[in-house]
Amino acid sequence: MPSLARRLRRSIRHSALLLSAAALLASTAAAAPTQSLPASAPPPVSEQVFAVGFGKIAEVYLDSVSFNRLGMDGLKGLSALDPAVTVERAGSTVRLYVSGTLAAEYGAAPDADAGGWAALTTRVIDRARSHSPVLSKATPERLYQVVFDGVTADLDGYSRYSGVQRATSERAQREGYGGVGLSLDSNANGRVTVHDIMPNSPAERAGLIDGEQLLAIDGELTTRMTPAQMRDRLRGPTGTLVTLTVARDNGAPRRLPLRRERVVPNTITYSLSGDVGIVKLDRFNATTASSLRTAVTAIRRTAGPTLNGMVLDLRGNPGGLLDQAVAVADLFMRRGRIISTEGRNPESRQRFDATPDDLLDGLPLVVLVDGRSASSAEVVASALQDSGRAVVVGASSYGKGSVQTVTRLPNDGELFLTWSRIYTPAGYTLHRQGVQPTVCTSRAGQHDPDSLLSDLREGRLRPAQIASWRSKAADDEHALSALREACPWKEHEPDLDLKVAMRLLSEPALYQRAVASALVNTVAER
Repeated sequence: MPSLARRLRRSIRHSALLLSAAALLASTAAAAPTQSLPASAPPPVSEQVFAVGFGKIAEVYLDSVSFNRLGMDGLKGLSALDPAVTVERAGSTVRLYVSGTLAAEYGAAPDADAGGWAALTTRVIDRARSHSPVLSKATPERLYQVVFDGVTADLDGYSRYSGVQRATSERAQREGYGGVGLSLDSNANGRVTVHDIMPNSPAERAGLIDGEQLLAIDGELTTRMTPAQMRDRLRGPTGTLVTLTVARDNGAPRRLPLRRERVVPNTITYSLSGDVGIVKLDRFNATTASSLRTAVTAIRRTAGPTLNGMVLDLRGNPGGLLDQAVAVADLFMRRGRIISTEGRNPESRQRFDATPDDLLDGLPLVVLVDGRSASSAEVVASALQDSGRAVVVGASSYGKGSVQTVTRLPNDGELFLTWSRIYTPAGYTLHRQGVQPTVCTSRAGQHDPDSLLSDLREGRLRPAQIASWRSKAADDEHALSALREACPWKEHEPDLDLKVAMRLLSEPALYQRAVASALVNTVAER
C-alpha cells in the first residue's frame, strides 16, 4: 500500500497540462496598424504559459475566481513596465491605450473562460509591444512576471509566480539537483574555498575536505567567475562529469574529475547533550523524513538505553513539502489523525492518519517553535501536540495554515496556488492562529526556566481558555487577538527554550503534566 508521503505527494502535486485556448475573440476596431518588432526584439510571449497558469487557477484555487477581474488586473500590470500603456474595460470591450491613444480593442472573454482570457492576454501584449518601445524590449519572462503578479495579487498572500531563475533555485531546494555535494566560500581577495561537503557525495568520495582552495572548474579559473557562475558550473545533469582543480594549504594543484549525482540539500543537524538527543530541522524538502529517521537512529545507537528523550527544534523553520511534514509526524505517532485539509477542489479534501510505529518507542519528545515556524513545521508541531505525543515549548508559531500546489509552467517558471486550508487533529485551523505552545517562553519579564515552569507545576495553565479562543478565532478578531497575545511572537533568548525543554525531560512527572494539559486543550476543542 502506498506510503502516506507518496499518497499526499500524488494528491497535491499537479502537473502542468497544456490547455487549448478558446476560439479567437471578436477582434479589433479602429486600431492602429500593427508595427513589426525590431529584429533585435525579444521573442514573443507564449500563450501556453498563460493558458496553463490561468487554467490551474480556475481548477484548483481555494475559492472560485472571476477572470473578468483577474484577467484585467493581469493586463493592468503592463503599466508597471511602461506607465504609458493602459488597459481598460468598457462593458464587453477591452481597450488598449498607449500614451493616451487607442491602440486596439477586443471583445472580452466570458468570465469563467480561462483559455479565452489567456488568448486575450497574449494578443493585448503583442499589440502593446508593437506600440511601446519599453515593452518591445522587455523579455517574455519580465512580461509573465508583471501579468502573473497582477493576477495573483487578487488571490491571497501565498499564491505567487516564480520566474525561471527563482523557480530553478526553489526546485533545487525542494527536490534536489545534479551536482557534486559541496558549497563554496569566496573572500575579498578572490580566494574560493570548499566547505559543507555532504556525506556520501561525489565530493566526499573524491577526498575533498573543508578549507581546500578551488582554483578552477573545467579548466576555467574561479577568479574569473561570479558565485552564481561557479554554482551553475558545478551543477548539471546527473551522470555528467565536471573537473575541479583544487589545492590544500597552497600545495600542488590536483585535478579531480567528479560525476554529478542528484544532490538534495541537507535539512537536518543533530547532537547528543547528556542523555537527550537534539535534532534541528531547518526546512522540509524531498529527503527530510528519511534524513530525520537516520538522525534519530544514530542518536539512539550512540546513547543506548540511557537516552531520556529528544528535542525536535523547528524554530525558524519556514516549512516546505507537506508530504514530508506528514511523514515526519508519522515517525513518532503510533495512531491518530496527523492532518486534514479542506478546499474547493475535491482532491484537496484529505485525511491522513498515523501508521503504528514510533522511532522513539514512546520516549518523551519536546518540540520547539517560534514566530518563524510556519506551514509544514506547524503541521508537525500541532499533530504531535494534539495527539499527546509531544510537549510544545516556545512562542506562538507563524500561522500559515494553507497548502499550495506548485505548477511548472511551459517556460519553466512556477505558479504557487493556495488550494486548501489545514486543520489540526483538534479541529482548529492553523490559518492566522498558529500553534500555541504548552509552555510559553516569550512573555515579558520571564527569563528563568523555573519561573517559566511554575504555572505548569502549580496548575495555573489555562487550557480551557485557550481552547475557547481557538474555537472562536476563525471568525472573531477579539478572540484571535487574545489567543495570539497569550504567547506572543516576541524574539527572546534562544537558549531559554532549550533549557526549559531539558528541564521538562529531566522531570518525568512534570513532562506528563504538560502532556495532560495539552490533551485537556484538545478535548475541549473537539
